[in-house]
Amino acid sequence: MNKPLLALSVLLLTPGALAADPAFPKAPPGRVTLEVWSWVPGLDKTVQAFEKAYPNIDVKVTNLGGGPQTYTKLRTALQAGSGAPDVAQIEYGFLPAFIDLGGLEDLSKYGANNYRKFFVPWTWGQVSPDGQAVYAIPQDTGPFAMVYRADLLKKYGVAVPRTWAEYEKAADTVRQKSGGKVKFGNFYATYAPWFMALAWADGGQFFRREGDGWVQTLNNPSAKKVLNYWYRLIKKGDVGTLQAFTADYWNAAGAGQVATNLEAAWGPGGYAGSLKDKSAGLWRAANLPQWTAGGTIRSGNWGGSSNVVTTQSKNKEAATLFALWLNLSQNAITQNWMSGGLFPASEAGLDLPVLHDKTKNPSKFFGGQDISSVYARASRGVNVNFQWAPWFPFVNDNFSKQMDLMLKGKLTPDQALDAWQRESLAEAKKQGYTVR
Repeated sequence: MNKPLLALSVLLLTPGALAADPAFPKAPPGRVTLEVWSWVPGLDKTVQAFEKAYPNIDVKVTNLGGGPQTYTKLRTALQAGSGAPDVAQIEYGFLPAFIDLGGLEDLSKYGANNYRKFFVPWTWGQVSPDGQAVYAIPQDTGPFAMVYRADLLKKYGVAVPRTWAEYEKAADTVRQKSGGKVKFGNFYATYAPWFMALAWADGGQFFRREGDGWVQTLNNPSAKKVLNYWYRLIKKGDVGTLQAFTADYWNAAGAGQVATNLEAAWGPGGYAGSLKDKSAGLWRAANLPQWTAGGTIRSGNWGGSSNVVTTQSKNKEAATLFALWLNLSQNAITQNWMSGGLFPASEAGLDLPVLHDKTKNPSKFFGGQDISSVYARASRGVNVNFQWAPWFPFVNDNFSKQMDLMLKGKLTPDQALDAWQRESLAEAKKQGYTVR
């Protein structure tokens, strides 16, 4: 077997790289064209800087819009053995399904592990489950923090909650003083990753590889603690259950009917874009409330994605180079933040000045607060051991079913989690996985 062309012993700083960029791999010789599938807005413009730094590599970007249709097209191409791109964007939660499909290249063969140190530790765990093979390069993240209406907390005389006990007490106070007109928070009953991020912050583990098989524990102790907590607040009328990203939620948030919410790092951009001038300047961000006061801030993650190189690529060295550049180059990270609101997975990216510009959204919308500092702290507090499973798409959909039954009073929180575990386990076995 020939040694990979990206041997790191001969790495040099590439032309056009910024001073703080790591030394990227040397480009392979000859003319190369890379096909890239992504849903990042403006990525076609971002890659112009890459093509300038590497004149022998042309990059063709196809924006498939994300979502199920994107994954269906990629899965179909990988199963057919042709038609797949060189590089594709895949969310962390869906990455294991594609790993098991066998269509993703192990990038450790091209020196990817040498770049591990440049990423926030938990993000590398998402793309390299066993710490050896590397199936993707981390791109963006969604660490959890709390957003809140500073004016409402002041109006009702409650402090920013630092713990979940303080959060519940404040929620009771706001409900009583507002006559039930203001919900202190909102429970997203149709988004499993939102709920899982809260359990993740408590150390909850939902999936774990065990040899050639898996262990699934959707009804783990942290999940039970979190769901029972929120169910109690829902029953008291302290928090609402408005669906995320809907007009109903945005109207309530803008009208001062929601005092706080738990949002991923990409969430504040949605507030600025959806609410515009309505309630602008009234919002702030704070650490995710903790179960125990004091100590290191712990958080979970909702969303985020990675860049894979498919086994069908005829230019794997160049594709790996592109994936690394896209997620470690200051130029690319800056453009992806400005164009698509992608919160970086790299350590250096978290400290880029552009993320901390208080005069630009989303910080401008949040009263000129440097909210990226809050989210950078959250990212560094995410548990590195969290894993996903290949049958997660079913798990994701089934969560909504169980939460609906719970909210209708047909299941208790523990019963809902047990049903989620039972039905998802049956589906995993049906799909042929060895799992208990």
